[in-house]
Amino acid sequence: MELIFLSRGSLKYKDHALITSDFELIVDLVVNQKSNFTLNKEKINAEIGDIAILKDATLNYIGIIESIIVNPNKTIKVQLNDFKEIFNVKVPAENFSGDICIFLKNKIRQAFLDSSDSKQNLSYLTIDVNSSVQGSFAYDDDSFINILELISIVTKAYGIIVKYKVSFLRGRFQYINIIIEEVNKSTKLRYDLKAIQNLEVQDSTQYSTNKLIFYPKKENSSHKTTETFYLLKDGTVTKDKDSLNRFDYVNYDCEYYSDKDYETLSTKAEQKMCGTTSDHEISFDLAMDNNVFIPLGNLYLGSFIEFYSKAKTYSTLLTQIKFKGNFKSAHITLGEHRSNLTDKIKMLMKGSSTSSNISISGGTTNTDGGVY
Repeated sequence: MELIFLSRGSLKYKDHALITSDFELIVDLVVNQKSNFTLNKEKINAEIGDIAILKDATLNYIGIIESIIVNPNKTIKVQLNDFKEIFNVKVPAENFSGDICIFLKNKIRQAFLDSSDSKQNLSYLTIDVNSSVQGSFAYDDDSFINILELISIVTKAYGIIVKYKVSFLRGRFQYINIIIEEVNKSTKLRYDLKAIQNLEVQDSTQYSTNKLIFYPKKENSSHKTTETFYLLKDGTVTKDKDSLNRFDYVNYDCEYYSDKDYETLSTKAEQKMCGTTSDHEISFDLAMDNNVFIPLGNLYLGSFIEFYSKAKTYSTLLTQIKFKGNFKSAHITLGEHRSNLTDKIKMLMKGSSTSSNISISGGTTNTDGGVY
C-alpha cells in the first residue's frame, strides 16, 4: 500500500511512498481528526498543503498534508487532514429557497472555481449533483457561512452527503470529482453480524430536547397561537401531548415565530428534535471482507444506518471510520455522541466558533439516480 502525492495547485504528480504498518487513518463527521502515516522513505517531494491519495482498489481516501516529520530511523511521518477540510472556509451567506444540492454546489464553486484569485481556484475540481432536494435557508443579515459547516447541516437536516474521488486519464491524475447526492435509503445492520466484533453501545447521559414550544411574535397579524411539538420515542414528532409514546421526562426549548415562519414550524421542530435521536455512540470493529458494509467503499460519512442492537433499534448516521495498522478491519462509530475526552473538547471548540444564526426548512425530494 502506498500514498501518492500530488500538487495542491495543479494536481500534478510529485512523489509516492510505501506506507508501513505504523499508520492510523481517521475520517469523522462530528470533529476534525488527523490521520498519520509512516513512510518507508527518507525524503519525499511534497509540501504542507499538498494532496495525498491512498492507492487502493476498494477504499477512496484523499488527504491534505498537515505536517511532514523526518524520523531518526530514516522513515518519514506525514500527518493528513481529510480532504473535506479544504471546505473549511467562509463565503457570504444569503437567504435561499430551492434546490439545496445546487445551493451547496454553487457555494463550493464560489470559493474554489469562480474566485477572482487564480491561486485560490482549484481548476481540477469537478462537481456532480445526482439528487434534487428542496428546502430553504434563512441567515442573519451580513453573515458568512462556513462551507464545511454547511455540508454538516445538509447531511443531518436533508440527508445529503458529499463524496469525492480522483479520476485518471491515460494514467494521469485528471481531476477530483465532488459528488453531491441524497441518501435515499438506510443500510440495515444487526449487532450479531459475524463481521462485527467488540461492540459498544452508549447513549448520551444528557437529556435531549423532546418538547419544542413556538410563541408568536407580538408583531404577528395572522398567526397568534402558541404551537407545541413533542418528540416521540420512535423518533417522530407529534402535536399530541397525550401520546403514549412520549418520553417519561420533559426537556423543552422555546422560540418565537413570525407569520412567514408558521407553515414551516412542523419541519423546524422535526429538524431540531429529530437530530437528538443520533445522540449516542455505537462503536465496533468491522471485518472488511464482509462484502456488504464497506466503509470508504460503498458507504461514506453521513450514510443512514438502521442498527439493530439487543435492546432497541437505532436510526443513526455513520460518523467515523478508522483504520489502524491494517486495512483488514475498520473501527466504526455510529451517532454523534462522543465519550472520548479529546473529542468532547474538539466539539466544544467547534461549537464556540459558530457566530451566525441560521434557520432551515425542508421540502420535497426528487432523486435523479446518479451513478457512483
